[in-house]
Amino acid sequence: MSSILLSLLLTSSVIYPKKSDDILTNPGIGFTELQRIVSNEPTNPFYGDKPVLSYPDTSTVYYRWYWDQLTTADNPNLNEAMLERKIDNVLKDAASVNKKVVIRFMALRGKGDPIYDVDVNKDSSGIPCWLVDELYGHGLNGTSCHLSDEEAVNMFKIPQFIHRSQEFLSTLGQRYDHNKTLLRIDVGMVGTWGEWNLSGYSSKSSLSVGMSDNGYKVQDLKPYIDAIIKAFPHTPKVMLGTNKGDYLSYATQKGFGWRVDCLGDWNKGWNHMEDGYPTMISHMTDASTNKYPDMLFNQRWKKSAVDFEICQGSLQDWYSIKNTHRLTYNQVLKTFDFALKQHASLINAKSSAIPKRYQLLVKQFLNKLGYRYQLNQLKVNNVVHQNDYLYIDSTWENVGVAPIYSNYPVTWRLRSANGNIVAYYTSTANIVNWLPADNENVKNPIYVITDKFKINNISIGEYFLDVGLVEKHTRKAKISLAIDTKLTDDNGKDYVIEMNKKQFNMNNSQQYIEDQNNIGRWREITIINII
Repeated sequence: MSSILLSLLLTSSVIYPKKSDDILTNPGIGFTELQRIVSNEPTNPFYGDKPVLSYPDTSTVYYRWYWDQLTTADNPNLNEAMLERKIDNVLKDAASVNKKVVIRFMALRGKGDPIYDVDVNKDSSGIPCWLVDELYGHGLNGTSCHLSDEEAVNMFKIPQFIHRSQEFLSTLGQRYDHNKTLLRIDVGMVGTWGEWNLSGYSSKSSLSVGMSDNGYKVQDLKPYIDAIIKAFPHTPKVMLGTNKGDYLSYATQKGFGWRVDCLGDWNKGWNHMEDGYPTMISHMTDASTNKYPDMLFNQRWKKSAVDFEICQGSLQDWYSIKNTHRLTYNQVLKTFDFALKQHASLINAKSSAIPKRYQLLVKQFLNKLGYRYQLNQLKVNNVVHQNDYLYIDSTWENVGVAPIYSNYPVTWRLRSANGNIVAYYTSTANIVNWLPADNENVKNPIYVITDKFKINNISIGEYFLDVGLVEKHTRKAKISLAIDTKLTDDNGKDYVIEMNKKQFNMNNSQQYIEDQNNIGRWREITIINII
């Protein structure tokens, strides 16, 4: 045995970090906010509306805009002031509290939906008045912008509407496609609320509200999918699925994720949980009924996200005794289990109250939803000579149900007792590839990475070895790990509390929030002696 190998064996140690049971508020997973930045922190500068203190902390906000909210009634160009006041400000505010944004663009309001936006004509159906005039000859010069049922149903087939939609999306893409706060686009534009159906407008003679029930073929709708691909080539995309239509499988084959509405619908008779979702999922791979079957549909979650939106207004509605569509506790459990089996990442629970009876169930659900990375074991040589190597063998596990969809490089750092960072070392591991088990009956894969880093120009002494999953091209740790360790100083005191006052400008609240989160997501592992 060589003297070097013997030295490594004598000075190396194996660490087993304690696992954490905390809910982790990480990018792109968990419950989302709906049309607001913060719902459970009344003291937060971006808090809005009434407090919902029972709602969990969130990493993602979900916003929707109609076409007529982004342009004036008589000008085809998108309005700069409207874009700044609405989309730009949401992206800016979300980024300032370390949140990502999902956006849907829409062209048709629900029939009779109230209009609160002062920029919008009170008789508008979702598209601006100038486009109504262009398509149907009314909407300007004192005439109504409102669409008749027939106009609304047939609008999405009209070549001029398709052309204008392509222009609309292209302009938005040029402005927002590279925005790092934009987590993904929920592909809307088609149908009522951009949800690929014609609810409220479909004719009495149609079999249902689906696009295919109202004469649409997949060829009619492909242009909208292709337009969003062209407009937002760098932004991940999800698209609504229904139990009819081939357009979702067309989209998933092009890299889209998928989402569905009405999670938790257990109504008597036909319902989404027992009828709608199983039929939709089956149709996606059925070559006998689907013109664009996606034979890999059930594996797409490994590369693209799966999201859900709850049925009814809130989980409080699920619980309410007065509600005729109230869910039993077992139905709530089965609802969450279904989402986990589909490898979901985000749930739009509509920023609404969580009943006390569901709190533990929600916690258990959120601790599985999306990705959840554990560092199970680390072997490291605790004594390193100058100009020699620090060897780190680490063992990881994704105990969630989905991967992360963007790499946050595993980064190690050496920190002195006074809080100075003396070195960073970035692993070549790509955590996008760290998948969970395919299903609950299979053990999670274990991922082992071996790193070695040369110690150069570091003074003799003791250093803390920390680990973080950092934003690419930065030193900012963005992903909280499911291990129960924290940063300390040489006296064993909490590093976050003791060190931040020295290092950060307390008057800059936005920077303070950013730095607090950055510090808190680093995890201390062991002490390294450099001799």
